[in-house]
Amino acid sequence: MALWKQALAKLRGSAPSASGPVPADVAADIDVAVADDPTDEVAAAGDSDAVSTAVDRNALARELQSGLQVSIGDLDSCSAGWRYRGHPVMVFGTDAPELDDPRRRRDFYSLVHVFPCCGALQSESRSAWVGTDLKQINESHGQGPFTLCKACLEAAAGRGASAARFEFTSHVRSHGDSYFADSTCYWRPGVNSLPLQLPADAVEHACPHCGCAAEEGGWHLSADDAQQLALPEGSCLLCAERRVDGCMHFASEQLLTAARVRYRYLVAQAAKAPAPSWKLAEAILPLGWQPLLQSLQRILPAPELFFSFAESASPAVLAWPALSRGIVESVDNEAQQGAADWSLWTRAQIEAELGFKLR
Repeated sequence: MALWKQALAKLRGSAPSASGPVPADVAADIDVAVADDPTDEVAAAGDSDAVSTAVDRNALARELQSGLQVSIGDLDSCSAGWRYRGHPVMVFGTDAPELDDPRRRRDFYSLVHVFPCCGALQSESRSAWVGTDLKQINESHGQGPFTLCKACLEAAAGRGASAARFEFTSHVRSHGDSYFADSTCYWRPGVNSLPLQLPADAVEHACPHCGCAAEEGGWHLSADDAQQLALPEGSCLLCAERRVDGCMHFASEQLLTAARVRYRYLVAQAAKAPAPSWKLAEAILPLGWQPLLQSLQRILPAPELFFSFAESASPAVLAWPALSRGIVESVDNEAQQGAADWSLWTRAQIEAELGFKLR
């Protein structure tokens, strides 16, 4: 049991630094902007256009942190919200002249939205502000304070969600399949998205954070991605996403596979399987599952993780064997045939029951 407690302590890890890792493209900008000596400055002067391009590469991303005024028609819609030129964004500072009451009109202007929750946000000709960092938005605009729309909060994080706990970066991470489609990437406010490779197949190092050394591949970052995210080589996907300042997007199936492989490896190293707990579930599952876990723990006991309820079916990500209930990533024919006595829901189905609307 001591081995398991030690592994769980490693899984929790340390809080990410305020600044987080500096992606390679940002570091390159710094290297260009600051010459090592006067000779370098003279040499660089002959190629000022190239220098300007490199320095300004993240200019739009930085401007979006505090806000940029656009037309709603300039935004690309996805199931989880909006994108502006590839950047996930929130919408705020929208005037609603159809509201006759000046107070209601001011209140609507001060709301921050993550998706078009009302008709006023669907008029393509209407101007609005878009941004990526609520703190910087409030620091930069005198018309605030800007606060999160309650309807958007519940749609994104479920009924009873706390506005104080909502972070836009976490929302983007939880809905990466919507914002970034099929591309694996790293993103955070103020920086352009950075392409990532698929998880590495060959296992050469144990994860330096949790100690996972499972023989099957697909659970850790490629060496190149670890380097550009300033993480130790061999970092598993689950530890990596907890240590970057921003969000790493991999397909939900890839992250769940990595979580399952790591969990079973760590259980195999312990004398016995750990007792179910919500803290364990939060430490094991991808960060994108955290809003659902927070909602479930208000109404259900702690679940079993990756529970096999039938030989021919994929395991339930979360399961309550005493209740014959489970949450799976998808329900296929094999799962339905092997779970005659079980009630199974997909993640999207249970989120809908809890008030989530953006899956």
